[in-house]
Amino acid sequence: MRIKKILLTMRLLISFIFTLLCLCPAKSQETEAKEVLFKVFVKGNDGTRIDLTANENYESKITGFFSHKAKYILKGTNADRNISQHNDIFIEILDTVQLRPNFFRLMNLKVKKRNREMVCWSNSMVVGPKDHSKDFIPTEIYPVDGNIYRISIKDLTAGNYLIMYQEGLCILQLFYDFDK
Repeated sequence: MRIKKILLTMRLLISFIFTLLCLCPAKSQETEAKEVLFKVFVKGNDGTRIDLTANENYESKITGFFSHKAKYILKGTNADRNISQHNDIFIEILDTVQLRPNFFRLMNLKVKKRNREMVCWSNSMVVGPKDHSKDFIPTEIYPVDGNIYRISIKDLTAGNYLIMYQEGLCILQLFYDFDK
């Protein structure tokens, strides 16, 4: 019985240390990444580019004790931009050395009271870390031209969504939210 308690305590300690180690790179990226590494845009009916702006009005939280979740909460119940008439969203990678197209994520935002939130990753003592949450929407990213890529959003239902960059458990804290 005593050995079980020691093993459980060690497991909790390892889980806590792992969570702290995962948070350090994410926090450092938040403070260092004031330069724009990528842009998100749609095309108007006449083919003109309409840039989306990154939402800087958010907070990050880690919840749970035995099972941790990394949450991002965006202020307000709607995004500044509604793109319901568009079928595609485009990503322009400005820093091709640091960013790779297969790590861009389309996330579903859940509306809660006055905010919208998503879970980016979770960590459980039993299962271990998972970098794909229920809010992640699997999508294909198609190359268009050079460093520009396309994501089809025509099959999305009406709701709140977000484009972000997540490599493993590290998240580049630049969120482009939109309503569909």
